[in-house]
Amino acid sequence: MPVLHELPPVAMPDATVADVRPSGYAEILLRVLAISGYGLWIWLGMGLALGMERIGRCDMRMPLILGTALVGAGLLLVRLHLPATSDWYGWPPGRSRGASRAALMALVTFLPVLLVIILGDGHGHTPAMRLAGVALMLCSLVSLVYTAYRYRSRLSPGLQRVSSSLPVSRLVTAWYGGGLWLWLCMMVQGGLEPPQSAYPWILLLLALALLLGLLEGMRWQSLGVPHGVGGEMEVHEVPPARFVAAIFIYVLPCAALLLTERFGGGLLAAAVAVPSCLLGKMLEQRVYETALAGELPAAG
Repeated sequence: MPVLHELPPVAMPDATVADVRPSGYAEILLRVLAISGYGLWIWLGMGLALGMERIGRCDMRMPLILGTALVGAGLLLVRLHLPATSDWYGWPPGRSRGASRAALMALVTFLPVLLVIILGDGHGHTPAMRLAGVALMLCSLVSLVYTAYRYRSRLSPGLQRVSSSLPVSRLVTAWYGGGLWLWLCMMVQGGLEPPQSAYPWILLLLALALLLGLLEGMRWQSLGVPHGVGGEMEVHEVPPARFVAAIFIYVLPCAALLLTERFGGGLLAAAVAVPSCLLGKMLEQRVYETALAGELPAAG
């Protein structure tokens, strides 16, 4: 069964673009949710490290618990033995086999979350809360980067070159997706206060969307098949589904951000932006994995 958060490589004597196979939509959904959860934790860790107790009217505990649910959804489904996946970061819980390094890193990340929840119920723990925020941010970053590098290390040399921007792209995806989830939490709890403070937040999310679009565009441009004596890469045509995914990932959420600032209605806009980005990332990841596996005619 496929491994959550990673594309399952297929061992081949001479690895080519066919040494990976696309994941199912259920597995991709869990992966995208977990990446967004890590991004939410990173935002909260940054806020706590800066001494923030609230973001606008948003209590830190709500996005913290939401991030825990997003990251832990895959582990819960594995424990329930649902058909979406049979292991979590290469580790099947409940069996005699020991946890993989990626699973251990993911489990360690829950410790600063628990510490923040405990300290949040007390008083006079500002230095400890800042340290817990730093630990939460660093653990989330390390887990995201390590899983990306671990996946790339199991690919063929050619696919490693193609996916060289994956770690950076995954980090920006986490920041962007987690930022949208945090925006939704803020809107649910009453929005930002004062209203003028929404400007930098909206500009930051728009900048992340632009950066992510550039990184993903570079990733698609580098996708190709080796040919010729020099082993050069021939860039293939981007499938139309990629543009449909881009509409859901960038156009609709960014339009929702801009319309929120112009006309208000932040909760409705956030409720549209978050699932739109989630659906778009699922579609994009599926198309990208299919192209890596060489199943698209243009990639073959």
